[in-house]
Amino acid sequence: MPKIDLKKIKIRTCNSNDVQDIYNIQEEVIKYFKADEKGYFLPFKLESYLRIVTNPIKDGEIYGAFYNNKMIAWIFLSVSPRMEQIKSFIPNIKGKCADIDGVIVLPEYRGNGLQKLLIKYLEKKAKEKEISNIIAEVTFGNKYSLSNLQDLGYEIKTWYEKDGKIKRNILLKKISLD
Repeated sequence: MPKIDLKKIKIRTCNSNDVQDIYNIQEEVIKYFKADEKGYFLPFKLESYLRIVTNPIKDGEIYGAFYNNKMIAWIFLSVSPRMEQIKSFIPNIKGKCADIDGVIVLPEYRGNGLQKLLIKYLEKKAKEKEISNIIAEVTFGNKYSLSNLQDLGYEIKTWYEKDGKIKRNILLKKISLD
């Protein structure tokens, strides 16, 4: 795994010109998964990513991490209607909510702290949008993502079973809007 200088990472909101890279990274990461990791990330179609980046008010935003002008990772801040379903798993949440709906890092760049870097950036953007609750889902067994989220102050609140077979923790972090 190549070590990279995180100070040289540029993060920005993705647009329609980035959709193919977003999709290609997704496909590369899924190919890299071992059999027991297949439920870690549920893929989107290329058209879905195009819809997301062209309709951020309805769907949210995708932020790309670029190293030497190449996208090597991305994170999706989702504000979709599905948030109401996710929010229903955690009683008494007050304020606006958003979901980390995927953090994808190319396999050769794992271990460089990109997931944490992207989550911190997402939190900053969420605060700008006056979102006070960030929810994350982590598939049982994905110990690295769970550990990273807990290191950043996310707490496991509950879990659910997706499609009758994939168990996922639901974590929450409250963001101070001060």
